Amino acid sequence: MNDKIKNTNELFKILQMFDDMSKDLRIGRLTNSEKDILLKINHEIKSKGNDFVDIRLIKFHDFFGNPIPRSTLYKSLKSLVKKKLVKHLGSERSSLYSV
Repeated sequence: MNDKIKNTNELFKILQMFDDMSKDLRIGRLTNSEKDILLKINHEIKSKGNDFVDIRLIKFHDFFGNPIPRSTLYKSLKSLVKKKLVKHLGSERSSLYSV
Protein backbone atom coordinates (compact mmCIF):
# COMPACT_ATOMS: atom_id res chain seq x y z
CA MET A 1 0.00 0.00 0.00
CA ASN A 2 1.46 3.35 -0.95
CA ASP A 3 1.89 6.20 1.55
CA LYS A 4 -0.93 8.34 0.14
CA ILE A 5 -3.50 5.56 0.53
CA LYS A 6 -2.17 4.72 3.98
CA ASN A 7 -2.40 8.38 5.05
CA THR A 8 -5.91 8.67 3.60
CA ASN A 9 -7.02 5.56 5.49
CA GLU A 10 -5.59 7.02 8.70
CA LEU A 11 -7.47 10.27 8.06
CA PHE A 12 -10.73 8.35 7.59
CA LYS A 13 -10.16 6.54 10.89
CA ILE A 14 -9.57 9.84 12.69
CA LEU A 15 -12.67 11.42 11.15
CA GLN A 16 -14.77 8.40 12.14
CA MET A 17 -13.35 8.53 15.67
CA PHE A 18 -14.21 12.24 15.91
CA ASP A 19 -17.75 11.56 14.67
CA ASP A 20 -18.16 8.73 17.19
CA MET A 21 -16.93 10.95 20.03
CA SER A 22 -19.30 13.73 18.98
CA LYS A 23 -22.19 11.26 19.11
CA ASP A 24 -21.08 9.96 22.51
CA LEU A 25 -20.94 13.52 23.86
CA ARG A 26 -24.28 14.31 22.17
CA ILE A 27 -22.93 17.52 20.63
CA GLY A 28 -23.52 16.72 16.99
CA ARG A 29 -21.05 17.80 14.36
CA LEU A 30 -19.17 21.04 14.81
CA THR A 31 -19.12 23.53 11.97
CA ASN A 32 -15.75 24.55 10.59
CA SER A 33 -16.11 27.91 12.34
CA GLU A 34 -16.94 26.25 15.66
CA LYS A 35 -13.85 24.06 15.39
CA ASP A 36 -11.60 27.01 14.49
CA ILE A 37 -12.96 29.12 17.36
CA LEU A 38 -12.84 26.31 19.92
CA LEU A 39 -9.24 25.47 18.99
CA LYS A 40 -8.20 29.15 19.14
CA ILE A 41 -9.81 29.70 22.56
CA ASN A 42 -8.17 26.55 23.91
CA HIS A 43 -4.79 27.56 22.44
CA GLU A 44 -5.01 31.05 23.97
CA ILE A 45 -5.93 29.69 27.40
CA LYS A 46 -3.11 27.15 27.36
CA SER A 47 -0.46 29.50 25.97
CA LYS A 48 -1.25 32.28 28.45
CA GLY A 49 -1.74 29.97 31.44
CA ASN A 50 -5.11 31.56 32.24
CA ASP A 51 -8.46 29.97 33.01
CA PHE A 52 -10.29 32.23 30.56
CA VAL A 53 -9.86 34.50 27.54
CA ASP A 54 -11.26 37.86 26.52
CA ILE A 55 -12.45 37.32 22.96
CA ARG A 56 -12.10 41.04 22.21
CA LEU A 57 -8.33 40.61 22.41
CA ILE A 58 -8.14 37.65 20.02
CA LYS A 59 -8.01 37.68 16.24
CA PHE A 60 -9.98 34.68 15.02
CA HIS A 61 -9.07 33.16 11.66
CA ASP A 62 -10.41 30.17 9.80
CA PHE A 63 -8.37 27.17 8.69
CA PHE A 64 -7.16 29.05 5.61
CA GLY A 65 -6.12 32.17 7.53
CA ASN A 66 -9.14 34.31 6.61
CA PRO A 67 -10.65 36.45 9.38
CA ILE A 68 -13.83 35.02 10.90
CA PRO A 69 -16.61 37.64 10.69
CA ARG A 70 -17.90 38.91 14.06
CA SER A 71 -21.43 37.66 13.33
CA THR A 72 -20.08 34.15 12.69
CA LEU A 73 -17.94 34.36 15.82
CA TYR A 74 -20.89 35.20 18.07
CA LYS A 75 -23.18 32.66 16.43
CA SER A 76 -20.53 29.96 16.87
CA LEU A 77 -19.82 30.97 20.47
CA LYS A 78 -23.53 30.74 21.27
CA SER A 79 -23.63 27.24 19.77
CA LEU A 80 -20.46 26.14 21.62
CA VAL A 81 -21.93 27.39 24.92
CA LYS A 82 -25.18 25.53 24.22
CA LYS A 83 -23.16 22.35 23.53
CA LYS A 84 -21.29 22.97 26.82
CA LEU A 85 -17.89 23.02 25.12
CA VAL A 86 -17.27 26.64 26.12
CA LYS A 87 -18.44 28.61 29.16
CA HIS A 88 -19.51 32.24 28.96
CA LEU A 89 -18.31 34.05 32.08
CA GLY A 90 -19.84 37.13 33.67
CA SER A 91 -22.81 39.12 32.49
CA GLU A 92 -24.65 38.68 29.20
CA ARG A 93 -22.48 41.37 27.56
CA SER A 94 -19.21 39.97 28.92
CA SER A 95 -16.51 38.93 26.46
CA LEU A 96 -14.92 36.38 28.79
CA TYR A 97 -14.99 32.68 27.91
CA SER A 98 -13.38 29.49 29.19
CA VAL A 99 -13.29 25.83 28.17
